[in-house]
Amino acid sequence: MSRKIATVLGAVVGLLAGTQNALAENNIFKGYVYHSPLENYTTSKGYYDCSSEIGGTARCIDEVEFLGNKFTGALIFSDGKLVMVSLVRPYDQGAYTKAYTTLSKTFTLISMTDDKTLLDLVDLAATSKSKEQYLSKVSSYENVGLSAGNLTYTFLEGAEVKPNLRSALSMLAVAPDTARSADLIISGQGPETNLIMRFAYPKFEINKAVKEAQEPAEAF
Repeated sequence: MSRKIATVLGAVVGLLAGTQNALAENNIFKGYVYHSPLENYTTSKGYYDCSSEIGGTARCIDEVEFLGNKFTGALIFSDGKLVMVSLVRPYDQGAYTKAYTTLSKTFTLISMTDDKTLLDLVDLAATSKSKEQYLSKVSSYENVGLSAGNLTYTFLEGAEVKPNLRSALSMLAVAPDTARSADLIISGQGPETNLIMRFAYPKFEINKAVKEAQEPAEAF
């Protein structure tokens, strides 16, 4: 796994650390169950330790088939429990198009990010004067992100666009706890470009943070 891929995947390890609020049998991706124990993923099953590359406890496995393509799977753990599944492969237009189209069937695109900024697509849709203006801003943002070698499309499962929802955060706030997020990432430039798909349960971590904030402060 390249240093660039490891950086992209490892960036989220700290955000997910300590998540403990999952319900039973919530699959992050296919048969990978949220909070399943690290000891389930053994070398005899084809998994290998890639923690040093990711920057947190992780197990990787090669030859994961999805959408007619083969990926390297990267499983990220917190406190010995599975919290994220990522898929990585060299970029090609066909694989990207198939991934984007498949996600769009059951997930809603809510934002885009590059190395430095975030484009809130829910807010943009609400404030754009026309469809043409919306598409122009999206296209411009995509071009800048691709030129910089880092563009992430963030999707939310089962999200429904409503007039009273004016931001990606408001859409996430009303989503059920079991709504998955999916990031589709184009990382790198030229022949070093990779396609990454990243699946998680964002509201489990949000709920944990809210619970901790409500706890009384320790005297000191």
